[in-house]
Amino acid sequence: EKQGKRLDDLYAEVEQEGWVYSDGLSYVCSTFVTALWKRAGVFGDLELNATEFTPKDNYQLNIFDTTSKRPQPCVDADPNLPYCQIMGKYRIELPNYNTIKPYSHMNERCPSQNPDYFRPDGC
Repeated sequence: EKQGKRLDDLYAEVEQEGWVYSDGLSYVCSTFVTALWKRAGVFGDLELNATEFTPKDNYQLNIFDTTSKRPQPCVDADPNLPYCQIMGKYRIELPNYNTIKPYSHMNERCPSQNPDYFRPDGC
């Protein structure tokens, strides 16, 4: 009410990277990783809001090197995976791993309805 906003509007408001809360900056794991990559220059000059990225968005980014030989422990654990998983009873499935080229304002307009979380091109 102090800002003249209704509760419905607050729920729909997109959190902006860099908002400072009473206890400082706040990131969940996937947004922290995206913000780290962003500051490391992985995305160049692209305009991205790290808070819009989920774990699925992160692993689908086409930023991973799939041409280098994987370390032997990775190959020994699972010779068919394009990424390294050396622990765990079950294989982690990452559908569409490394397939989406990053672009400015990525994920800012994507729907997120369960159970499929379908991602239309260019959202």
